[in-house]
Amino acid sequence: MKIVILGASGQLGKEFENYLRGKEEIYALTHAQLDILDFKKLSESLNKIKPDCVINCSAYTKVDMAEDEIEECFKVNAIGAKNVSYASYKINAKVIYFSTDYIFDGNKDSPYTEFDEPNPLSFYGKSKLLGEEYTKIYNPNHLILRISWLYGINGRNFVKTIIQKGIKERELKIVDDQVGSPTYTLDVVRQTLKLIEEDKVGIYHSSNQGEISWYKFAKKIFEILNIDNINILPIKTEDYPAKAKRPRYSALENYLLKLENLNIMRDWERALTDFLNTYGSFLINSYHEKGEIKSV
Repeated sequence: MKIVILGASGQLGKEFENYLRGKEEIYALTHAQLDILDFKKLSESLNKIKPDCVINCSAYTKVDMAEDEIEECFKVNAIGAKNVSYASYKINAKVIYFSTDYIFDGNKDSPYTEFDEPNPLSFYGKSKLLGEEYTKIYNPNHLILRISWLYGINGRNFVKTIIQKGIKERELKIVDDQVGSPTYTLDVVRQTLKLIEEDKVGIYHSSNQGEISWYKFAKKIFEILNIDNINILPIKTEDYPAKAKRPRYSALENYLLKLENLNIMRDWERALTDFLNTYGSFLINSYHEKGEIKSV
């Protein structure tokens, strides 16, 4: 299979590149190499490569900054998604777009399924929902995966940041009234590829299963790492200064994946344990070497 990965320098794009290299014919393109807002160049590049599949990992993900950088956020997440979808359609390629749990308002008390009505609270959430719509409209051969609380070895994310800050500062204040489904990039890659292999189309929730608050998630990270000399304090959302409003509850249920017997997403705790067993020591040692932490 010939696959183009757009946004290949991000945490999800890099995971796809690392996983697929040597397995498929891939073209991993960073934002610097190919800007999805330049439709002419994007279309010409895809037409030259003629991939079977275009995986759009390009995204504006700065949730709070999006409240001020509204135009930039919508350009990347919506207009960029439209460009990628239509350019893929023109060469008869499947397009993959990644959405977010932040398209929901958090007013449910049970995990969101694909049949629940979106109602985003932030400009980031609104832009991703519009990206979904454009992806659907401009290419019927589309696959949209909604993912949540993403982390992995590449890029910036909660797990890496909390390890660094916790060991350096020894005390953390973490929100305990926002609940979601932490999700490992490697599992998203594997699930996406399974859906591509099955030639599936449409919208699927694709998160690691189960739910937990940010506070308990942080505690679990250090518990798995066997680091017990860090004081983690629970705080409320209103005590944490954040510009964008976030859903208080955004756990996702992989309902359609399960109905179609396609779900291979693990429980969030198993996935986190796997990630930290693989990369925990490496992360801690790298922070030491950079002088970012003094001792464990």
